[in-house]
Amino acid sequence: MKKVAIIAIFAACMISCNSNRYAYVDVASSERTAEELENGFRNVPDSIKDGRTIFLMSQGIPVADILLYKGRLNNPTLPAVPYGYDYEFITEDQLINDLEVGYGRLYTKSGINARVLVILDKDVTVSEMTKIARLAQNGALIGGVRPTRCLDSADSLVFKRNVEKVWQNGNVMSGKTLESILRAARVPQDEKTSTDSLIFSHRHLPDAEIYRICNPTSRNERIRVKFRVTGRRPMLWNPDTGEIEPLSYNIKKKGTRVRFNIVPNDDIIIVFGPYADKKKMKIK
Repeated sequence: MKKVAIIAIFAACMISCNSNRYAYVDVASSERTAEELENGFRNVPDSIKDGRTIFLMSQGIPVADILLYKGRLNNPTLPAVPYGYDYEFITEDQLINDLEVGYGRLYTKSGINARVLVILDKDVTVSEMTKIARLAQNGALIGGVRPTRCLDSADSLVFKRNVEKVWQNGNVMSGKTLESILRAARVPQDEKTSTDSLIFSHRHLPDAEIYRICNPTSRNERIRVKFRVTGRRPMLWNPDTGEIEPLSYNIKKKGTRVRFNIVPNDDIIIVFGPYADKKKMKIK
């Protein structure tokens, strides 16, 4: 197994089924091919607890449609995130120096790619407000609170002008729920299912989409999920045994429907890897 895979496993903290936040990202793995991903997964020793799950969930970059900017708030009140979407926090440095807009999406050089920026802190600096204004002018979708206090008293007039300018844009929507903002922007759910008891996490690589699905309940679940992935064939990657098995699927225009079973208090990994040569497949 490659050195970077070993580092990824031992550097990550142990993962619980009730958490879908991962602090560790194996940056070097963001360009890993599908073959390298499979070899690394199979070669994780069985003796490492949750080793294969940790390995897979440290690959590539996290997928999140929502960016939360908490400013200087230590314990901000988080907005209600609709089921089927995920979020990431963005730092002050990322906001001011790295965040850009392209084709209606927010992105950074480090790999962040999201649809909506949510402001949580009403107290911001002129630099922050100036950047938010530029993002809004370039078409960024922005929600959350409207800033009311400038942390640079000498530049309060510039601050007020920027606030007024930003909150006149139709793509800036304070007071709106995230669900209504995403619906208005026609952003489909990353995972859509009839039950909201499951917990999803999604990582992106150039050659694969990795989903971890946790069942924190005491129920056996036979479910059908529509993933926001098209053209790729889904496979079940068993983190306990290292086995990889095909799944029934149906590729639609805006996603892929997949059927699978999940037992109580357990989790599974579904990887969309090679491109599918058929739009539909049923596994008995």
